[in-house]
Amino acid sequence: MKLDKIYIFMEPYDYNYRGQGFYIYPFSFNSWDDFQDGLRESYENYPPEVEEWEFVDSDGINDYGEDGIGMTEANWDMLHEFAEFGDDIGLDIYQVLSVSNNLGGADKDYLEESYMGGYDSMIDYAYELIDDIGISKELAENYFDWDGFGLALSANGDLWSLIMEDWEDQYDSEAEAEAYYEEISSMRNSEIAEWYVYDLVGDLESALGDSMKDYFNYSKFARDLEYDYTLMFDRIWWNH
Repeated sequence: MKLDKIYIFMEPYDYNYRGQGFYIYPFSFNSWDDFQDGLRESYENYPPEVEEWEFVDSDGINDYGEDGIGMTEANWDMLHEFAEFGDDIGLDIYQVLSVSNNLGGADKDYLEESYMGGYDSMIDYAYELIDDIGISKELAENYFDWDGFGLALSANGDLWSLIMEDWEDQYDSEAEAEAYYEEISSMRNSEIAEWYVYDLVGDLESALGDSMKDYFNYSKFARDLEYDYTLMFDRIWWNH
């Protein structure tokens, strides 16, 4: 909806004229001063005994209305800025106001800094963010899918190969190697993964290198992003 279609309704304080009044479209005027001139002209068309006017209703912007003047100049300017920002990113004025309210009454500058782009879900944003920033050692430790990696070691035969292929170099007998394999394979998947990474290799980066991203827990990362980011109207907003 275009901003100049939004109206406000002004009504006399005088009880003799309750239910009467007029509609005016504040953003159909080129400036706030022109809007005030339009208000004064509308007031003059009513009986002279009506001296005070009350803001009663608007087309979805009641929080920005004021008695007497319809709205302040600051609000008139701010709503223009919100509408321009909305046009730039494909939102209407009501959607921008909803985002502003959700972010604690944010102004246009705050919204511009908060806007991260359009996404269907938080997890879509998580994937793109990781593509941009990479997986640091801290992120890898916090969001590594230990269960998934342990399952892969067991399911694809890597665990057997790790223990049994060179058993002569590590164990006194094949039976001892097989017993160790049985011990390791009986552990939970996460424990198998930790055994491989920390006991056998030393750390995640050495163990997996670039393959760390194959076992990155994007779902958990996306859930944690929701502490600092909000998805509204298929767009991500940073609560900075």
